[in-house]
Amino acid sequence: MRHTLAPARRIVRTGSSFRAGHLRVSFTAAAALALLVPLLMTAPNAAFPALAASISVLEDQVPQTLIDPDTAQVELGTTFSSSEDGTVSAVRFYKSVDNLGPHVVKLWSTDGQVLATATLPAAAAGTEGWQSVELPKPVAIAKDQSYIASYIAPAGRYSSENYGLAKSKSNGPLTLHADGGVYAYGDGTQMPSSRYKSTNYFVDVSFTPAPAEDPGTPGRPAAGGLPAGVSVRAVDGGSDYYAKFANALPTTADYFPVAVWYESLTDANDVGLDQAVGLNSYLELTPNSNAALATQAGMPAITTWDAPGRSGALLPDEVDMWAGPGSSAWSGKWPGEGPICVPENSRCGYTIQASQKAAAAPGSMIFANYGKGVTFWETDSEAARFVNEYPNVVSADNYWFTDPNICGVSEGGTLVFPQRVLSQDECRKAANYGWTIDRVRSLVSPAASKPVWAFIEVGHPFSEDDAPTITAAQIKAAVWSSLIHGARGIIYFNHNFGGGCVSQHVLRDACGAQIRPGVTALNAQIKSLAPVLNAPFLDGAATSAGEVELSVRVHEGSLYLFAAATASGSQRVDLSLKCSNATSAAVLGENRSVPVVNGVIADTFADGNAVHLYQLNGSNSCGL
Repeated sequence: MRHTLAPARRIVRTGSSFRAGHLRVSFTAAAALALLVPLLMTAPNAAFPALAASISVLEDQVPQTLIDPDTAQVELGTTFSSSEDGTVSAVRFYKSVDNLGPHVVKLWSTDGQVLATATLPAAAAGTEGWQSVELPKPVAIAKDQSYIASYIAPAGRYSSENYGLAKSKSNGPLTLHADGGVYAYGDGTQMPSSRYKSTNYFVDVSFTPAPAEDPGTPGRPAAGGLPAGVSVRAVDGGSDYYAKFANALPTTADYFPVAVWYESLTDANDVGLDQAVGLNSYLELTPNSNAALATQAGMPAITTWDAPGRSGALLPDEVDMWAGPGSSAWSGKWPGEGPICVPENSRCGYTIQASQKAAAAPGSMIFANYGKGVTFWETDSEAARFVNEYPNVVSADNYWFTDPNICGVSEGGTLVFPQRVLSQDECRKAANYGWTIDRVRSLVSPAASKPVWAFIEVGHPFSEDDAPTITAAQIKAAVWSSLIHGARGIIYFNHNFGGGCVSQHVLRDACGAQIRPGVTALNAQIKSLAPVLNAPFLDGAATSAGEVELSVRVHEGSLYLFAAATASGSQRVDLSLKCSNATSAAVLGENRSVPVVNGVIADTFADGNAVHLYQLNGSNSCGL
């Protein structure tokens, strides 16, 4: 979890092509014997809800890494929720033989309030296994609300499992969230919020669902409600998030941001070309642009310069890479103009972001885009500061289909354990764009409190001619992976710096002829589904054993299932649904429908770029 940045070589910008600036080094525990150990607590009865028994999610699971070499005091936790009201009576954690106490456990609300705390006295050396620390009294928790359970390891040496919470884990109504493993170094007064590699720190709770009321009790419906493991989740920030800013982005349900990066507007024809391909927003305009053209066309613009009528202020691009995570003085210079930080070779990215944010007009929405520093090279706490302290909306650009360096050990290689160079099948796939969204969302604190937008390339964004060029099918798959993972906006990188057709206007000119029809159709699809994309998620309502990623949205009582392949090759997949009594589903954009048999859709995903969007017929069965 704790790791350092070791300088490798300075970042060099050539167009949009970047070279690695720092090598990310992580400390991982040596392999340990995963022997079954006696538990200090009897495994709970997981029956639900008949006996309202105490339940946990991890029960008697044993961590992959029993003893981490970290020896600093650290508070480790897990974010969790329940689909039913109930009480938490104890915090559980797995203790290694070297994780010496005393251990203080806490139950937190996600706004930083300690709801309960208790202490487990120092155990005798050699004690290992699950510890259950009873709280002074059971704490009532509300359904569909997030909480954090944590404990302090005063000398480190905790147990963990990298990527152990890459996906959520549930038992009955109780769910440990995906990317829900959190930590905080220090004196124990700070709520754990940093994250690293979706690590599971093996912290759990003992939860008792509230007794079911008599179905005849006034005010309680006799039927309905959400099945175990299913919960409603609003879009990040809430559907009206943008309304609180000056000259706000539209908050109507039919607006979903589809923006282009760094375009020029010199006459009305430019706007017409952009609207024809389905763009509705601009993220940065060239300084010679007539920003009034965007305003007149009803296309919001977010810019670094004080463009008339702009809908937000854009902070310097990828400052995490060229200035780094630090608070040294800023020389006022930009990349290519000389030393950026004072003293030279120090880091001043935080200083730059703070100064540029302060220069924005009061009430402005602040947007920041970051790069490989936030996604790969920096510690979670360093990256989280970039994400949380400066912007109101954030994005990161990882170009998985075209970047010649991204498969390397210090970049995409950080997705696997142990780190290594990714194979082409592992690296050049649409699902990694969803990973980038997950990575940035995992850094946002409080969780889900601000929108994350997705950056997708539409051509050949690197100067190396032998680097890959993205296809229309890959663009569509990358966009939908991002949307499935919760992106609240799409930004197209619209420039070719190599590949035989250099252009700054790929979606306008001849260089984009091959991809433009596909992108136009994709944007039309997004526009038609904007009310759905702005509607809540129904987490846990769809599952599959196939290599696909899924999300379910509920809009005006109808369920929409979005599914995308995560691996190359053709596969026949069963998609199992909850909260649906549908007998068929329309496959949007494909002019076909599929049967739904006992809550299951069977469909074929032809390759790694396959995406299917289903609208379930009829109303949902959960009263939504």
